[in-house]
Amino acid sequence: MARVCLIYPRDIGLNFFPLGIGYIAAYLAQKGHQVRILDITQSELKLLLELPRSEVDIIGLSITTPQLALAQNIIHLLREHFPGTPIVVGGIHPSYFKETFLDENDADYLVYGEGEVTMDELCQAIDRGGTQIKDIQGVVYRQGSKSVINPPRPVIGDINQLPLPLREAVNYSAYLQPPGLIRGIWTQRCANLTTSRGCPGQCSYCGVNYIYGRRYRRRSVDNVLAEIDILVERYNVDGLYFMDDTFLLNTNWVEEFCHKLVQRNYCLRWSCYGRVDTIRESMIEAAKQAGCVQIEFGIESGSPAILKRIKKGTSLEQIQAAVNMAHDHGIRALGSFIIGFAEDTEEECQETVELAGKLGLDFTTCYYATPYPGSQIYEEAVKNDCLLEHDFSKWYVRTPNIWRVKLTPEKLVKNRLALLKSCRLRNSIFFMRSPSLMFRMAWLLATHPVALARSILDSMRNRCFDDLGYYFYTHLEGGLGGRNL
Repeated sequence: MARVCLIYPRDIGLNFFPLGIGYIAAYLAQKGHQVRILDITQSELKLLLELPRSEVDIIGLSITTPQLALAQNIIHLLREHFPGTPIVVGGIHPSYFKETFLDENDADYLVYGEGEVTMDELCQAIDRGGTQIKDIQGVVYRQGSKSVINPPRPVIGDINQLPLPLREAVNYSAYLQPPGLIRGIWTQRCANLTTSRGCPGQCSYCGVNYIYGRRYRRRSVDNVLAEIDILVERYNVDGLYFMDDTFLLNTNWVEEFCHKLVQRNYCLRWSCYGRVDTIRESMIEAAKQAGCVQIEFGIESGSPAILKRIKKGTSLEQIQAAVNMAHDHGIRALGSFIIGFAEDTEEECQETVELAGKLGLDFTTCYYATPYPGSQIYEEAVKNDCLLEHDFSKWYVRTPNIWRVKLTPEKLVKNRLALLKSCRLRNSIFFMRSPSLMFRMAWLLATHPVALARSILDSMRNRCFDDLGYYFYTHLEGGLGGRNL
């Protein structure tokens, strides 16, 4: 079997374990391959030079659009120091641009769609000398001067069959550093995990279904609890951050999960994402009893017209009811908004600003609509020749001039700042409620002056100090080191 090195190009400072690569690594290891994971930032590229050439047969990279520039640097360096070693790319960005990605980025193979089974079959074929690659579903390969795209692979029907992410392939304790992943809650050792794949939603700005499809597939409650058992018993975690886009989707599943988690008596605090149209009273009550401390709602807009255009499928009444329901059960409600879709008007943006100010959310964030590849709005932006920035390294949800929309960048900035200003007091109170958290955060800032200075400069450059915390964590590379074995 092959010796495989999987690389995660870390483009942000948020300290979460890369679950996608973790699952692929676990599946490859289960099939007999020798697997290692490298999770590296731009400043850690030297780690590639320390890899023994004799111990690597195949190198794989997972790439999203924000990671592209770093991934390209990695591929360039690999070509210099690992000549002849096959390079495999995967993730949503290569999957979307599968017709051209290999030629434009000097990679050998591309895995599109879900990667576990395809990557195993590809590694086996490469290990045998490259035979039968033409028969592997979900692979793009080079044949002379052109790329050959094999037929797609169906999604994995029963994701309970997948082994748990291979956290032992890294120094996992390095991911469990305070303050943790739950905003406003200090945890010593908070782990991220996911319970499902696919989303039945049709939101025009989201590309997650390009990889996982709209068919919602969920792990069994017992399968998820088995992972939590390991996280508690082996890694001593005290918090959980569920990264599912739709964790609160199935009432029966959520209630069964919560009841069984309570029986384990772990006393964990956890957070999740939720749609405002899927939560139920009994579900929220069970979640609170099981340790849920906050729910992050993707609200997106306060304009019914915008919600309809972006195919969100929610109403203002559902939004308010969901926030109220969380508060009624003592769970904090966080909300995110998006400003700057193609047809947004000044009046519609004002509706969003007004809703954000009166909802009573505990914490509010706001981003600019960004047409990432794989989303419907990207297709529309390309079709209508609306892209202004063609350098993907500059694409960012806090940048207002990626594509041409009805409102000018200046008006987008004005509306975003107005929304954040309307919520600034509540956002501040959100952190002030916990003096111990404030003290610990102050100590963290004081002990990382370089990251603090850079984050202040970034905030000044973007005229928004509401993003100071995000920029600080982006620059906090020193505290995120030691991930790799």
